[in-house]
Parts: sequence; structure tokens; C-alpha cells
Amino acid sequence: MASGKQILLHFLNKFSLKKTNKEALAEASETIRVGFLLHGSTPKEAWQMVDTIEWGEEIEEESQEVISQGLRIKDKNISLTELFDYMTWDSDAVRPQKVGERFPELKQSEYYAATRVMALVLSSIEWSSWLSEIEQDGKIDPSELEAFLTSYKEKLKNYRNDPENYV
Repeated sequence: MASGKQILLHFLNKFSLKKTNKEALAEASETIRVGFLLHGSTPKEAWQMVDTIEWGEEIEEESQEVISQGLRIKDKNISLTELFDYMTWDSDAVRPQKVGERFPELKQSEYYAATRVMALVLSSIEWSSWLSEIEQDGKIDPSELEAFLTSYKEKLKNYRNDPENYV
């Protein structure tokens, strides 16, 4: 039996790598809600929480073309990624008091770095028209993947050795 996390990741992967037809958005939303329930457990508040989100789309106003699809507040033009960005983008914003109380050793720069990585995770589970050409519906060339992995591990090593002149 698959875990709730596996099921949620399966659905997020499925929908984030290929544009969902407008007619299938409601079903995609229901499917992802089920994934969240299976992953996050089902206390009473979870049902209302998952029913507040949807797999929705952002439309470019002039052309009326779909430019992205992802997790959004249901029936509103608010993506979770954009909401999170607005909550955390400013590197000078003081970390919330509760965060400081729970993690007093966490520096401001570490808090900012962590929230930026969280934003990357959120944006990675969205479909985007500007990435769709290179994402090829989720297909990855194994040799290309290995080349990226090797190259960027070397770049990380260079960065750690000389953070000012690593490229």
C-alpha cells in the first residue's frame, strides 16, 4: 500500500508537468484534495482546509491564454506560491516571533534562505506555460540529468571553496 505522501506526490507530479484541460480542473482539484487528506491525516479541520484550495489556473489578461496552473485559493485568483512569496520575500523582514522562540539559534539569513527554498518547492509543483516546452510532459533524458548533477555538484564544491569567485 502506498503512503499518503506517495499518493500526493504522484498527483502533484502528474498535474504540474502537463497542462490540465479546463474541463478537467475540477476533477484535478478533487484528486489533489484527496492526496492532501491521505498525506496529512483527516482530523475535522483538514476537510475544510483541503476544500479551501483548488488546482486552478492563471490567465494572461490580454491574450486570455493559460500561463500557469497550480494550487490556489478556491474561487479566487490567489496562487499559494504567490501568497507565500508575498509573506516571505523581503530578506529584511524580521522572522516571526513564534519562529524565533522555537528556533532561537536560527539566524535571519537562514530563515530567509529556508523560506526561499520553501517557495521553490511550491513553485516546482505548478505547471507553467513558459517551462512546458523544456519539461516535455515530465520526460527526462538520463544522460542530461547525469550531466547536470555532475556539473552542479562541482559548482557547489567551487562555491564552498571560494564563495566570491565560484563561477
